[in-house]
Amino acid sequence: MTPRLAALTLCLAVGAPAASPDDGALLREHVRKTYPSLAYVERYRRSFPAEIQGDDSLWSATKSAPRVRSASDAVRVLASLQDHHVSLSAATGTRSESLGVLFRTATDGSMVVWRVFDRAISGLTQGDVVVAVDGMPTARWLTRVSPVTFGGNRRSRVAKAALELGLGTTVAHATAKLAASVTLKVKTGASAPRNVVLPYAPMSEERAAAMTAAINSPDLPRFMDAGGTRIGSVRIGAFAPQYDAAFVAASEEAEKVPGTSEDQAMIAGFCAVVKAFIADVDTIAGHSDVLVLDLRGNFGGFGREARLLGAALSFRPLPKSFDVFPTSRRGSLELREEPDDPACGHVATSRPMIVLTDAGTRSSGELMAAWLWHSGAIVVGERTIGAGGGLEFNSEGFTLPSSGLKVRMSENFTVFDGSGTLANGEFSESRLVDLVSQNGFAPDRARPFAIQAAGLRPDLDSPTTIDDLRDGGLAQIQRAVLLLRRQGRLPDVRPRPISRQRDRDPRAWLAVESASSRPAQRCTVPIRR
Repeated sequence: MTPRLAALTLCLAVGAPAASPDDGALLREHVRKTYPSLAYVERYRRSFPAEIQGDDSLWSATKSAPRVRSASDAVRVLASLQDHHVSLSAATGTRSESLGVLFRTATDGSMVVWRVFDRAISGLTQGDVVVAVDGMPTARWLTRVSPVTFGGNRRSRVAKAALELGLGTTVAHATAKLAASVTLKVKTGASAPRNVVLPYAPMSEERAAAMTAAINSPDLPRFMDAGGTRIGSVRIGAFAPQYDAAFVAASEEAEKVPGTSEDQAMIAGFCAVVKAFIADVDTIAGHSDVLVLDLRGNFGGFGREARLLGAALSFRPLPKSFDVFPTSRRGSLELREEPDDPACGHVATSRPMIVLTDAGTRSSGELMAAWLWHSGAIVVGERTIGAGGGLEFNSEGFTLPSSGLKVRMSENFTVFDGSGTLANGEFSESRLVDLVSQNGFAPDRARPFAIQAAGLRPDLDSPTTIDDLRDGGLAQIQRAVLLLRRQGRLPDVRPRPISRQRDRDPRAWLAVESASSRPAQRCTVPIRR
Protein backbone atom coordinates (compact mmCIF):
# COMPACT_ATOMS: atom_id res chain seq x y z
CA MET A 1 0.00 0.00 0.00
CA THR A 2 1.48 3.37 -1.03
CA PRO A 3 1.48 6.49 1.16
CA ARG A 4 -1.18 8.07 -1.09
CA LEU A 5 -3.56 5.32 -0.09
CA ALA A 6 -3.35 6.03 3.62
CA ALA A 7 -6.37 5.75 5.88
CA LEU A 8 -9.47 7.74 4.99
CA THR A 9 -9.09 11.18 6.53
CA LEU A 10 -12.16 13.25 7.39
CA CYS A 11 -11.77 17.01 7.51
CA LEU A 12 -13.91 18.08 10.46
CA ALA A 13 -14.12 21.19 12.57
CA VAL A 14 -11.82 21.19 15.58
CA GLY A 15 -10.61 23.53 18.30
CA ALA A 16 -7.35 24.38 20.02
CA PRO A 17 -5.60 26.45 22.69
CA ALA A 18 -6.22 30.19 22.97
CA ALA A 19 -4.95 32.31 20.07
CA SER A 20 -3.31 35.71 19.89
CA PRO A 21 -5.29 38.64 18.44
CA ASP A 22 -2.58 38.86 15.75
CA ASP A 23 -3.84 35.61 14.28
CA GLY A 24 -6.91 37.40 12.89
CA ALA A 25 -4.81 39.55 10.57
CA LEU A 26 -2.70 36.59 9.50
CA LEU A 27 -5.77 34.51 8.80
CA ARG A 28 -7.35 37.26 6.72
CA GLU A 29 -4.18 37.67 4.66
CA HIS A 30 -4.06 33.92 4.03
CA VAL A 31 -7.71 33.79 2.95
CA ARG A 32 -7.36 36.77 0.62
CA LYS A 33 -4.36 35.21 -1.11
CA THR A 34 -5.37 31.56 -1.34
CA TYR A 35 -9.16 31.17 -1.27
CA PRO A 36 -10.52 30.15 -4.71
CA SER A 37 -13.08 32.94 -5.06
CA LEU A 38 -14.30 35.34 -2.39
CA ALA A 39 -16.56 36.95 -5.00
CA TYR A 40 -18.34 33.57 -5.22
CA VAL A 41 -18.79 33.55 -1.43
CA GLU A 42 -20.20 37.07 -1.46
CA ARG A 43 -22.65 36.25 -4.26
CA TYR A 44 -23.83 33.12 -2.46
CA ARG A 45 -24.35 35.08 0.77
CA ARG A 46 -26.37 37.74 -1.07
CA SER A 47 -28.44 35.07 -2.84
CA PHE A 48 -29.28 33.19 0.38
CA PRO A 49 -29.39 35.75 3.22
CA ALA A 50 -31.25 33.37 5.51
CA GLU A 51 -28.37 30.86 5.30
CA ILE A 52 -25.39 33.08 6.05
CA GLN A 53 -23.13 32.81 9.06
CA GLY A 54 -20.83 35.48 10.48
CA ASP A 55 -19.81 38.65 8.60
CA ASP A 56 -17.41 39.57 5.82
CA SER A 57 -14.61 40.92 8.00
CA LEU A 58 -12.41 37.99 6.96
CA TRP A 59 -12.01 39.51 3.48
CA SER A 60 -13.61 42.98 3.49
CA ALA A 61 -11.38 45.89 2.43
CA THR A 62 -13.42 48.34 4.54
CA LYS A 63 -13.43 46.49 7.86
CA SER A 64 -10.75 45.77 10.42
CA ALA A 65 -9.34 42.27 10.61
CA PRO A 66 -11.39 39.98 12.85
CA ARG A 67 -10.00 39.21 16.30
CA VAL A 68 -9.08 35.55 16.72
CA ARG A 69 -8.22 34.83 20.34
CA SER A 70 -9.71 31.36 20.72
CA ALA A 71 -10.92 28.38 18.78
CA SER A 72 -14.50 29.62 19.10
CA ASP A 73 -13.40 32.95 17.54
CA ALA A 74 -11.81 31.07 14.65
CA VAL A 75 -14.97 29.00 14.12
CA ARG A 76 -17.12 32.13 14.10
CA VAL A 77 -14.87 33.90 11.60
CA LEU A 78 -14.30 30.98 9.23
CA ALA A 79 -17.99 30.03 9.21
CA SER A 80 -18.57 33.10 7.02
CA LEU A 81 -16.98 31.25 4.08
CA GLN A 82 -20.01 28.89 4.06
CA ASP A 83 -17.50 26.14 3.25
CA HIS A 84 -18.02 22.53 4.32
CA HIS A 85 -14.32 21.81 3.77
CA VAL A 86 -13.14 24.31 6.38
CA SER A 87 -11.51 22.59 9.32
CA LEU A 88 -9.52 23.62 12.36
CA SER A 89 -7.15 21.34 14.18
CA ALA A 90 -4.47 21.53 16.79
CA ALA A 91 -0.97 21.26 15.34
CA THR A 92 -0.36 18.12 17.42
CA GLY A 93 -2.48 15.49 19.12
CA THR A 94 -5.40 13.29 18.18
CA ARG A 95 -7.14 14.38 14.98
CA SER A 96 -10.20 12.13 14.84
CA GLU A 97 -12.16 10.28 17.48
CA SER A 98 -15.42 8.42 17.32
CA LEU A 99 -18.21 6.92 19.36
CA GLY A 100 -18.26 3.97 16.97
CA VAL A 101 -21.71 5.12 15.84
CA LEU A 102 -23.03 7.31 13.01
CA PHE A 103 -26.30 9.26 13.01
CA ARG A 104 -28.73 10.61 10.39
CA THR A 105 -31.30 13.37 10.77
CA ALA A 106 -34.75 14.18 9.42
CA THR A 107 -35.84 17.65 8.34
CA ASP A 108 -37.88 18.08 11.54
CA GLY A 109 -34.82 17.69 13.79
CA SER A 110 -35.30 13.99 14.56
CA MET A 111 -32.17 11.85 14.69
CA VAL A 112 -31.64 8.11 14.55
CA VAL A 113 -28.78 5.70 15.00
CA TRP A 114 -27.77 5.06 11.39
CA ARG A 115 -24.74 2.78 11.70
CA VAL A 116 -23.06 0.98 14.62
CA PHE A 117 -19.59 0.02 13.37
CA ASP A 118 -17.88 -0.77 16.66
CA ARG A 119 -18.70 -4.37 17.54
CA ALA A 120 -17.97 -3.74 21.21
CA ILE A 121 -21.00 -1.45 21.51
CA SER A 122 -24.12 -2.91 23.06
CA GLY A 123 -27.43 -1.29 23.85
CA LEU A 124 -27.81 0.44 20.46
CA THR A 125 -29.58 -0.78 17.35
CA GLN A 126 -29.70 0.72 13.89
CA GLY A 127 -32.89 2.75 13.64
CA ASP A 128 -33.06 3.66 17.35
CA VAL A 129 -34.44 7.18 17.80
CA VAL A 130 -32.13 9.49 19.73
CA VAL A 131 -34.39 11.37 22.13
CA ALA A 132 -31.70 13.46 23.87
CA VAL A 133 -27.94 14.15 23.83
CA ASP A 134 -26.36 14.74 27.24
CA GLY A 135 -29.78 15.48 28.69
CA MET A 136 -30.79 18.00 25.99
CA PRO A 137 -33.66 17.14 23.60
CA THR A 138 -32.14 16.19 20.27
CA ALA A 139 -33.76 18.90 18.13
CA ARG A 140 -32.62 21.55 20.60
CA TRP A 141 -29.11 20.09 20.72
CA LEU A 142 -28.85 20.16 16.92
CA THR A 143 -30.12 23.74 16.86
CA ARG A 144 -27.44 24.74 19.36
CA VAL A 145 -24.54 22.96 17.66
CA SER A 146 -25.25 23.58 13.95
CA PRO A 147 -24.32 27.31 14.08
CA VAL A 148 -20.74 26.30 15.03
CA THR A 149 -20.64 23.74 12.22
CA PHE A 150 -19.16 24.66 8.84
CA GLY A 151 -21.35 24.47 5.74
CA GLY A 152 -23.41 26.35 3.20
CA ASN A 153 -26.98 25.89 4.42
CA ARG A 154 -28.81 25.16 7.67
CA ARG A 155 -30.14 21.75 6.75
CA SER A 156 -26.73 20.48 5.75
CA ARG A 157 -25.15 21.94 8.89
CA VAL A 158 -27.64 19.98 10.97
CA ALA A 159 -26.74 16.81 9.07
CA LYS A 160 -23.05 17.53 9.59
CA ALA A 161 -23.54 18.26 13.30
CA ALA A 162 -25.09 14.80 13.66
CA LEU A 163 -22.15 13.28 11.79
CA GLU A 164 -19.63 15.06 13.99
CA LEU A 165 -21.39 13.84 17.11
CA GLY A 166 -20.37 10.34 16.08
CA LEU A 167 -17.09 11.16 14.35
CA GLY A 168 -15.07 14.32 14.88
CA THR A 169 -11.98 15.66 16.59
CA THR A 170 -11.29 16.60 20.16
CA VAL A 171 -11.64 20.30 19.41
CA ALA A 172 -14.77 19.89 17.28
CA HIS A 173 -16.28 18.09 20.25
CA ALA A 174 -15.05 20.73 22.66
CA THR A 175 -16.59 23.43 20.45
CA ALA A 176 -19.88 21.51 20.63
CA LYS A 177 -19.42 21.28 24.43
CA LEU A 178 -19.05 17.51 24.35
CA ALA A 179 -16.92 15.72 26.94
CA ALA A 180 -14.90 12.49 26.76
CA SER A 181 -18.12 10.49 26.68
CA VAL A 182 -21.69 11.16 25.57
CA THR A 183 -24.95 10.11 27.20
CA LEU A 184 -27.61 9.29 24.63
CA LYS A 185 -31.25 8.76 25.51
CA VAL A 186 -32.55 6.38 22.86
CA LYS A 187 -35.77 4.59 22.09
CA THR A 188 -36.34 1.36 20.17
CA GLY A 189 -39.82 1.16 18.67
CA ALA A 190 -42.50 1.54 21.33
CA SER A 191 -40.19 0.66 24.21
CA ALA A 192 -39.40 3.08 27.02
CA PRO A 193 -36.40 5.42 26.48
CA ARG A 194 -33.10 4.30 27.99
CA ASN A 195 -29.72 5.92 28.53
CA VAL A 196 -26.60 4.66 26.76
CA VAL A 197 -23.19 6.11 27.64
CA LEU A 198 -20.56 5.96 24.89
CA PRO A 199 -16.91 7.06 25.22
CA TYR A 200 -14.93 8.64 22.43
CA ALA A 201 -11.94 6.62 21.17
CA PRO A 202 -9.30 7.48 18.55
CA MET A 203 -10.08 6.48 14.97
CA SER A 204 -7.81 3.54 14.28
CA GLU A 205 -7.23 1.93 10.89
CA GLU A 206 -9.44 -0.94 12.00
CA ARG A 207 -12.26 1.40 12.98
CA ALA A 208 -11.97 3.35 9.72
CA ALA A 209 -12.24 0.14 7.69
CA ALA A 210 -15.26 -0.99 9.73
CA MET A 211 -16.91 2.40 9.29
CA THR A 212 -16.38 2.33 5.52
CA ALA A 213 -17.94 -1.11 5.28
CA ALA A 214 -20.87 0.08 7.38
CA ILE A 215 -21.66 3.18 5.30
CA ASN A 216 -21.42 1.15 2.09
CA SER A 217 -24.05 -1.31 3.34
CA PRO A 218 -27.51 -0.76 1.80
CA ASP A 219 -30.51 0.89 3.43
CA LEU A 220 -32.88 -0.03 0.59
CA PRO A 221 -33.83 -3.53 -0.53
CA ARG A 222 -31.97 -4.70 -3.61
CA PHE A 223 -35.31 -5.08 -5.43
CA MET A 224 -38.56 -3.17 -4.84
CA ASP A 225 -41.87 -2.57 -6.59
CA ALA A 226 -44.03 0.52 -7.08
CA GLY A 227 -47.31 -0.04 -8.89
CA GLY A 228 -45.77 -2.71 -11.11
CA THR A 229 -42.54 -0.81 -11.79
CA ARG A 230 -39.61 -2.99 -10.78
CA ILE A 231 -36.98 -0.95 -8.94
CA GLY A 232 -33.41 -2.09 -8.43
CA SER A 233 -31.06 -0.29 -6.07
CA VAL A 234 -27.33 -0.02 -5.59
CA ARG A 235 -25.54 1.93 -2.87
CA ILE A 236 -22.24 3.82 -2.70
CA GLY A 237 -21.43 5.16 0.76
CA ALA A 238 -17.86 6.33 0.15
CA PHE A 239 -15.14 6.32 -2.49
CA ALA A 240 -12.55 4.75 -0.20
CA PRO A 241 -10.77 2.14 -2.30
CA GLN A 242 -8.03 1.62 0.27
CA TYR A 243 -10.55 -0.52 2.16
CA ASP A 244 -11.72 -2.47 -0.91
CA ALA A 245 -10.05 -5.88 -1.25
CA ALA A 246 -10.40 -5.83 -5.06
CA PHE A 247 -8.62 -2.47 -5.26
CA VAL A 248 -5.80 -3.51 -2.96
CA ALA A 249 -5.21 -6.82 -4.75
CA ALA A 250 -5.24 -5.29 -8.24
CA SER A 251 -3.02 -2.32 -7.38
CA GLU A 252 -0.51 -4.48 -5.55
CA GLU A 253 -0.40 -6.95 -8.45
CA ALA A 254 0.18 -4.10 -10.91
CA GLU A 255 3.03 -2.75 -8.77
CA LYS A 256 4.90 -6.03 -9.29
CA VAL A 257 5.26 -5.30 -13.01
CA PRO A 258 8.57 -3.52 -13.68
CA GLY A 259 8.12 0.04 -14.84
CA THR A 260 4.59 0.43 -13.45
CA SER A 261 4.10 3.86 -11.94
CA GLU A 262 2.21 4.53 -8.74
CA ASP A 263 -0.54 6.18 -10.76
CA GLN A 264 -0.85 3.22 -13.12
CA ALA A 265 -1.13 0.87 -10.17
CA MET A 266 -3.86 3.05 -8.71
CA ILE A 267 -5.80 3.00 -12.00
CA ALA A 268 -5.53 -0.79 -12.04
CA GLY A 269 -7.08 -0.82 -8.59
CA PHE A 270 -9.84 1.61 -9.57
CA CYS A 271 -10.69 -0.53 -12.60
CA ALA A 272 -11.01 -3.63 -10.43
CA VAL A 273 -13.56 -1.77 -8.29
CA VAL A 274 -15.41 -0.43 -11.35
CA LYS A 275 -15.62 -3.83 -13.06
CA ALA A 276 -17.07 -5.44 -9.93
CA PHE A 277 -19.58 -2.58 -9.70
CA ILE A 278 -20.55 -2.99 -13.36
CA ALA A 279 -21.22 -6.71 -12.86
CA ASP A 280 -23.44 -5.96 -9.86
CA VAL A 281 -25.37 -3.21 -11.65
CA ASP A 282 -25.96 -5.38 -14.73
CA THR A 283 -27.33 -8.15 -12.53
CA ILE A 284 -29.71 -5.73 -10.83
CA ALA A 285 -30.71 -3.94 -14.05
CA GLY A 286 -31.60 -7.23 -15.68
CA HIS A 287 -34.47 -7.61 -13.21
CA SER A 288 -35.50 -3.93 -12.98
CA ASP A 289 -37.29 -1.23 -14.94
CA VAL A 290 -35.65 1.62 -12.99
CA LEU A 291 -32.25 1.78 -11.30
CA VAL A 292 -31.77 3.75 -8.06
CA LEU A 293 -28.28 4.89 -7.06
CA ASP A 294 -28.37 5.64 -3.33
CA LEU A 295 -25.85 8.36 -2.43
CA ARG A 296 -27.51 9.47 0.80
CA GLY A 297 -24.92 10.09 3.48
CA ASN A 298 -22.08 9.51 1.00
CA PHE A 299 -18.82 10.55 2.66
CA GLY A 300 -17.02 11.48 -0.55
CA GLY A 301 -13.45 10.35 -1.08
CA PHE A 302 -11.43 9.76 -4.24
CA GLY A 303 -12.93 11.85 -7.02
CA ARG A 304 -11.19 9.83 -9.72
CA GLU A 305 -12.97 6.69 -8.58
CA ALA A 306 -16.29 8.55 -8.52
CA ARG A 307 -15.71 9.81 -12.07
CA LEU A 308 -14.88 6.33 -13.40
CA LEU A 309 -17.96 4.84 -11.73
CA GLY A 310 -20.14 7.64 -13.10
CA ALA A 311 -18.79 7.13 -16.62
CA ALA A 312 -19.48 3.39 -16.31
CA LEU A 313 -23.13 4.09 -15.41
CA SER A 314 -23.97 6.86 -17.89
CA PHE A 315 -24.97 6.27 -21.51
CA ARG A 316 -24.14 9.90 -22.32
CA PRO A 317 -20.80 11.69 -21.95
CA LEU A 318 -20.26 13.22 -18.52
CA PRO A 319 -19.84 17.02 -18.51
CA LYS A 320 -16.37 18.47 -18.26
CA SER A 321 -15.25 19.51 -14.80
CA PHE A 322 -12.90 22.41 -14.13
CA ASP A 323 -11.02 23.16 -10.94
CA VAL A 324 -11.02 26.87 -10.15
CA PHE A 325 -7.97 28.44 -8.49
CA PRO A 326 -7.07 32.00 -7.51
CA THR A 327 -4.39 33.90 -9.41
CA SER A 328 -2.13 36.83 -8.54
CA ARG A 329 -4.23 39.02 -10.87
CA ARG A 330 -7.20 40.60 -9.12
CA GLY A 331 -10.51 39.64 -10.74
CA SER A 332 -9.01 36.70 -12.61
CA LEU A 333 -9.27 32.97 -11.90
CA GLU A 334 -7.41 30.01 -13.33
CA LEU A 335 -9.43 27.13 -14.78
CA ARG A 336 -7.89 23.66 -15.04
CA GLU A 337 -9.90 20.93 -16.70
CA GLU A 338 -9.90 17.71 -14.70
CA PRO A 339 -8.47 15.00 -16.96
CA ASP A 340 -10.41 11.81 -17.54
CA ASP A 341 -8.76 8.48 -16.82
CA PRO A 342 -9.12 5.72 -19.42
CA ALA A 343 -12.51 4.04 -19.04
CA CYS A 344 -12.63 0.78 -17.11
CA GLY A 345 -15.78 -0.52 -18.79
CA HIS A 346 -19.48 0.24 -19.03
CA VAL A 347 -22.73 -1.30 -17.87
CA ALA A 348 -24.46 -3.30 -20.60
CA THR A 349 -28.07 -2.63 -19.63
CA SER A 350 -29.59 0.84 -19.95
CA ARG A 351 -32.25 1.73 -17.42
CA PRO A 352 -33.76 5.07 -16.35
CA MET A 353 -31.74 6.19 -13.34
CA ILE A 354 -32.75 7.91 -10.11
CA VAL A 355 -29.98 9.32 -7.92
CA LEU A 356 -31.11 9.52 -4.31
CA THR A 357 -29.46 12.29 -2.25
CA ASP A 358 -29.87 13.93 1.13
CA ALA A 359 -28.36 16.77 3.15
CA GLY A 360 -25.50 14.46 4.08
CA THR A 361 -24.39 13.69 0.50
CA ARG A 362 -21.00 15.36 0.30
CA SER A 363 -17.89 16.04 -1.76
CA SER A 364 -17.21 13.37 -4.41
CA GLY A 365 -20.70 11.99 -3.78
CA GLU A 366 -22.09 15.35 -4.87
CA LEU A 367 -19.79 15.43 -7.89
CA MET A 368 -21.04 12.03 -8.99
CA ALA A 369 -24.66 13.11 -8.54
CA ALA A 370 -24.01 16.28 -10.59
CA TRP A 371 -22.26 14.39 -13.41
CA LEU A 372 -25.07 11.85 -13.65
CA TRP A 373 -27.77 14.55 -13.44
CA HIS A 374 -26.17 16.39 -16.34
CA SER A 375 -26.15 13.12 -18.27
CA GLY A 376 -29.88 12.57 -17.78
CA ALA A 377 -30.39 10.97 -14.36
CA ILE A 378 -33.22 12.23 -12.14
CA VAL A 379 -32.10 13.46 -8.72
CA VAL A 380 -34.58 12.78 -5.90
CA GLY A 381 -34.28 13.73 -2.24
CA GLU A 382 -32.72 16.74 -0.56
CA ARG A 383 -30.27 19.41 -1.60
CA THR A 384 -26.76 18.09 -1.01
CA ILE A 385 -24.33 19.50 1.54
CA GLY A 386 -22.49 21.85 -0.84
CA ALA A 387 -18.93 20.53 -0.51
CA GLY A 388 -18.12 21.49 -4.09
CA GLY A 389 -14.57 22.51 -3.32
CA GLY A 390 -11.51 20.37 -3.03
CA LEU A 391 -8.33 19.77 -1.07
CA GLU A 392 -5.11 18.21 -2.20
CA PHE A 393 -4.70 14.77 -0.64
CA ASN A 394 -1.56 15.77 1.29
CA SER A 395 -2.50 19.39 1.99
CA GLU A 396 -0.80 20.64 5.16
CA GLY A 397 -3.10 23.60 5.73
CA PHE A 398 -2.06 26.93 7.26
CA THR A 399 -0.80 27.22 10.83
CA LEU A 400 -1.65 30.27 12.91
CA PRO A 401 1.69 30.74 14.68
CA SER A 402 0.49 32.31 17.91
CA SER A 403 -1.97 29.55 18.70
CA GLY A 404 -0.86 26.43 16.89
CA LEU A 405 -4.26 26.21 15.21
CA LYS A 406 -4.03 24.57 11.82
CA VAL A 407 -6.55 25.82 9.26
CA ARG A 408 -7.64 23.97 6.15
CA MET A 409 -10.25 25.11 3.65
CA SER A 410 -11.22 24.55 0.04
CA GLU A 411 -8.21 25.07 -2.21
CA ASN A 412 -10.30 25.00 -5.38
CA PHE A 413 -13.92 24.94 -6.52
CA THR A 414 -15.35 22.56 -9.12
CA VAL A 415 -17.36 23.98 -12.00
CA PHE A 416 -19.31 21.68 -14.33
CA ASP A 417 -19.62 22.57 -17.99
CA GLY A 418 -21.28 20.57 -20.73
CA SER A 419 -21.85 23.66 -22.87
CA GLY A 420 -18.29 24.25 -24.09
CA THR A 421 -18.19 27.71 -22.49
CA LEU A 422 -15.06 27.13 -20.43
CA ALA A 423 -11.49 26.25 -21.32
CA ASN A 424 -8.15 25.94 -19.58
CA GLY A 425 -6.50 29.21 -18.64
CA GLU A 426 -7.47 32.49 -17.02
CA PHE A 427 -11.13 33.49 -16.83
CA SER A 428 -12.91 36.55 -15.51
CA GLU A 429 -13.99 35.97 -11.91
CA SER A 430 -17.05 38.21 -12.21
CA ARG A 431 -18.20 36.51 -15.41
CA LEU A 432 -17.81 33.03 -13.93
CA VAL A 433 -19.71 34.00 -10.79
CA ASP A 434 -22.45 35.56 -12.95
CA LEU A 435 -22.76 32.31 -14.92
CA VAL A 436 -22.94 29.85 -12.05
CA SER A 437 -25.15 31.96 -9.78
CA GLN A 438 -28.04 32.24 -12.24
CA ASN A 439 -31.44 31.07 -11.00
CA GLY A 440 -30.24 30.82 -7.41
CA PHE A 441 -27.18 28.67 -8.23
CA ALA A 442 -29.40 26.06 -9.88
CA PRO A 443 -27.70 23.42 -12.04
CA ASP A 444 -28.17 23.88 -15.76
CA ARG A 445 -27.28 21.70 -18.72
CA ALA A 446 -26.91 24.72 -21.02
CA ARG A 447 -24.35 26.71 -19.01
CA PRO A 448 -21.62 26.17 -16.40
CA PHE A 449 -22.83 25.52 -12.85
CA ALA A 450 -21.30 24.91 -9.43
CA ILE A 451 -22.43 23.32 -6.17
CA GLN A 452 -19.99 24.89 -3.69
CA ALA A 453 -22.04 26.03 -0.64
CA ALA A 454 -25.28 25.82 -2.67
CA GLY A 455 -25.36 22.04 -3.02
CA LEU A 456 -27.03 20.15 -5.87
CA ARG A 457 -30.74 20.93 -6.03
CA PRO A 458 -32.89 17.82 -6.68
CA ASP A 459 -35.40 17.47 -9.52
CA LEU A 460 -37.88 16.06 -7.03
CA ASP A 461 -37.62 17.59 -3.57
CA SER A 462 -38.39 14.85 -1.04
CA PRO A 463 -37.53 15.90 2.54
CA THR A 464 -36.29 13.15 4.83
CA THR A 465 -38.86 12.14 7.45
CA ILE A 466 -38.43 10.06 10.58
CA ASP A 467 -40.33 7.26 8.80
CA ASP A 468 -37.80 7.43 5.95
CA LEU A 469 -35.00 7.01 8.46
CA ARG A 470 -36.77 4.01 9.98
CA ASP A 471 -37.55 2.13 6.75
CA GLY A 472 -34.39 3.13 4.90
CA GLY A 473 -36.32 5.27 2.43
CA LEU A 474 -38.38 2.46 0.90
CA ALA A 475 -41.71 4.34 0.93
CA GLN A 476 -39.91 7.52 -0.15
CA ILE A 477 -38.53 5.98 -3.34
CA GLN A 478 -41.80 4.21 -4.09
CA ARG A 479 -43.65 7.55 -3.87
CA ALA A 480 -41.10 9.17 -6.12
CA VAL A 481 -41.29 6.45 -8.79
CA LEU A 482 -45.09 6.57 -8.90
CA LEU A 483 -45.06 10.36 -9.21
CA LEU A 484 -42.37 10.41 -11.88
CA ARG A 485 -44.21 7.73 -13.82
CA ARG A 486 -47.43 9.71 -13.62
CA GLN A 487 -45.60 12.77 -14.91
CA GLY A 488 -44.26 10.78 -17.84
CA ARG A 489 -40.66 11.14 -16.69
CA LEU A 490 -40.38 7.39 -16.17
CA PRO A 491 -41.84 4.82 -18.58
CA ASP A 492 -45.17 3.26 -17.67
CA VAL A 493 -45.07 -0.50 -17.31
CA ARG A 494 -47.69 -3.21 -17.17
CA PRO A 495 -48.12 -4.72 -13.68
CA ARG A 496 -46.53 -8.15 -13.33
CA PRO A 497 -47.64 -11.15 -11.29
CA ILE A 498 -46.65 -10.78 -7.66
CA SER A 499 -44.43 -13.50 -6.30
CA ARG A 500 -43.38 -12.07 -2.95
CA GLN A 501 -45.16 -10.14 -0.24
CA ARG A 502 -42.64 -7.30 -0.28
CA ASP A 503 -43.21 -6.74 -4.03
CA ARG A 504 -46.94 -6.08 -3.79
CA ASP A 505 -48.42 -2.96 -5.31
CA PRO A 506 -48.24 -0.29 -2.57
CA ARG A 507 -51.55 1.32 -3.80
CA ALA A 508 -50.05 4.74 -3.18
CA TRP A 509 -51.72 8.06 -3.47
CA LEU A 510 -49.75 11.25 -3.83
CA ALA A 511 -50.07 14.94 -3.08
CA VAL A 512 -47.78 17.13 -5.13
CA GLU A 513 -46.75 20.60 -4.14
CA SER A 514 -44.87 22.78 -6.61
CA ALA A 515 -41.56 24.13 -5.42
CA SER A 516 -38.74 26.34 -6.81
CA SER A 517 -38.37 27.68 -10.34
CA ARG A 518 -36.42 24.61 -11.41
CA PRO A 519 -38.81 21.67 -11.90
CA ALA A 520 -38.49 20.45 -8.33
CA GLN A 521 -41.61 19.06 -6.65
CA ARG A 522 -42.29 17.84 -3.18
CA CYS A 523 -43.50 14.37 -2.24
CA THR A 524 -45.49 14.95 0.91
CA VAL A 525 -48.06 12.20 1.37
CA PRO A 526 -47.07 8.77 2.69
CA ILE A 527 -48.03 5.47 1.14
CA ARG A 528 -51.24 3.87 2.38
CA ARG A 529 -50.97 0.15 2.88
